[in-house]
Amino acid sequence: MTRLILLISAALLCTSTYATSPPADQIFPDSTKGFFSIRNLKEFGEQWKQTQFGQLLDDPLMENFKQEIQKQLTERMQNTFGLTLDGIASLPSGEVAFGMLAVPNQTPGYVLTMDVAGKRPETDTYLTNLTQKLVAVGVKKSTETYKNQQITILVFPPPEAPPAALGNTRVVLPPPIERSAYYMFFQDVLIASDQLHLLKLIADRVADQAGKSLADVEGYQVTLKRCLGEMPAGVQPALRWYIEPLDYGESIRILLRGPAAQNRRDKPSIFSILKQQGLDSIQGIGGIVSVQTESQESVYRTFIYTKKPYRLAMRMFNFPDSTNFAPPIWMPSDLARCTIVYVNPTEIFDNFGVLFDALIMPGEEGLWKSILNDLEKDPLGPRINLREELVAHLGSRVLGMSRYEKPITTKSESIVIAVELKEGNESAMLSGMEKLFGTDQEMDALLYKSYKIWHRKPLEDIIAPDFDIPDFFNFDDAPGKVHTVPVKSAAQADEEDRPPAFPDGGVVVAKNCLFVSTNRDYLKLILDRLDSPVESAKSTIGDEVEYKEVDRIFGSMGITDKPHFFQFFARTHETLRPTYEMIRKNQMAQSEAVFAKLLNEVLSPDGESGVRRQILDGTTMPEFDKVQHYFGKVGIYGVTEDNGYFIKGFTLERETK
Repeated sequence: MTRLILLISAALLCTSTYATSPPADQIFPDSTKGFFSIRNLKEFGEQWKQTQFGQLLDDPLMENFKQEIQKQLTERMQNTFGLTLDGIASLPSGEVAFGMLAVPNQTPGYVLTMDVAGKRPETDTYLTNLTQKLVAVGVKKSTETYKNQQITILVFPPPEAPPAALGNTRVVLPPPIERSAYYMFFQDVLIASDQLHLLKLIADRVADQAGKSLADVEGYQVTLKRCLGEMPAGVQPALRWYIEPLDYGESIRILLRGPAAQNRRDKPSIFSILKQQGLDSIQGIGGIVSVQTESQESVYRTFIYTKKPYRLAMRMFNFPDSTNFAPPIWMPSDLARCTIVYVNPTEIFDNFGVLFDALIMPGEEGLWKSILNDLEKDPLGPRINLREELVAHLGSRVLGMSRYEKPITTKSESIVIAVELKEGNESAMLSGMEKLFGTDQEMDALLYKSYKIWHRKPLEDIIAPDFDIPDFFNFDDAPGKVHTVPVKSAAQADEEDRPPAFPDGGVVVAKNCLFVSTNRDYLKLILDRLDSPVESAKSTIGDEVEYKEVDRIFGSMGITDKPHFFQFFARTHETLRPTYEMIRKNQMAQSEAVFAKLLNEVLSPDGESGVRRQILDGTTMPEFDKVQHYFGKVGIYGVTEDNGYFIKGFTLERETK
């Protein structure tokens, strides 16, 4: 996924010219597990420049930061393919494609293809100059011949290890490894890869296209047909992508851990477990993106192709459609984003156990059932039937919302998730919550107005039990002798001494809803709105001009009255503000925002785990208020279909005064 993002980023920062060659999806084989293609790099670049995000990158205020990004992207592109970002910008005359290939019994890897028809002399000059520069800094170059064509082989020296620690930041790196890159011409296609056998495979396919291609794969065909069939006549997508998620994930795991990962039969990977538990029903996920062609800045379509009947854990993914997507009056107007989704709580609960057992104790069954039995029958436990006394009262509509407090810090985000209860089930849910938390030594209740907000006690207020249990695993001494060990191992104690993920969070039942929040103060604000009479309530998110504009687009797409299971609205100038500020303050490595983690992954050295070093200098970025007008609005909806789920989204420019 990191490499795919690199190619997208390269496309946003460069342009090219246009020609034609065999479509990349006919060149890539059916062993392709991830695929990304830009049909016309020059055209895409020109379209992107018209968007507000493209204008942001061209703003003189962002020039220094843009150069820093280009530097990081060039280093990573070079380590993978032996090419530089300026080469990606100048060489292609047609389609540019990127893929992750996983040929059975061979090491998976990445492949990049570029149509360079009519630009062979310029490409030769570029590659000659590039390899000379690389050799000068210690890269080993060699060549070999394949099908009368020369393959250039580049072996990069292991990267220098960073300091073991920077301040309070822990850096964990695997042993350094040599990186190799390979490239060759075949006909009008420049092929680059990090695996020699994949380079030759693509060359074979360019030569005669023998065997099945990606275009022959059922999942690719279905997802592409569904997305293209929804586009207006005469409009071509700027880019297309496809992924077989579990196989792709397994390939990434093997690349990160090396060949030894393939031989660990004693411990199955999470991806093989997910397959065994029914998620192999997901045959493929694919999509297309158009830019500046459909009355919006960009429109993206995605289809998740699945095969029925679902089995085991896959049965959790049952999303009922509805037409009720009006936000409730208690939803505040200052939200950064809000989500409404329909689920089936009992089906999720009933099919979660097999997945839980497989992930926690591979090869064993019954752990989840044992936990539920203890919750219900253990005299020292809550004596609650979790399914009948809690889950059965939940309705299908789930609402999510978030906002940010200023000034921006690593803890600025507040999230609230609300699950509407079945009509008339509030009292039963209150009783269930009392049973679940009332005897829990780690939980406490805060009374706010007429509501009881359950929350975790501070660690210093939790009194741990101090008693011993028999040690049944020490067989060194005489038979019959019982040994005792502390209830909590050192590892357990260390884990339990860590602060909770959301120490200020809370749970409350109110007005026929179950609310879960990361911030109790924000939860109190929601409760205040619940108590306000309709006629005096403050404006809700549904009254906001930006929300109404996105809703109008939904209407023009015919989705307003059409049943669907998911709807999403976001003000990107609010959702991206925390990430932007964390980068600018050089605190991105500590941020827990999803977008921040994504950027951190892209711009961090390969192999780092844990808390990564901040390698991108954000101090060159301007204040967010000076560029926030570049960030607009986003709308997304999802529909359940017979063979999967169709998701469509769009971005709109932000109106500025």
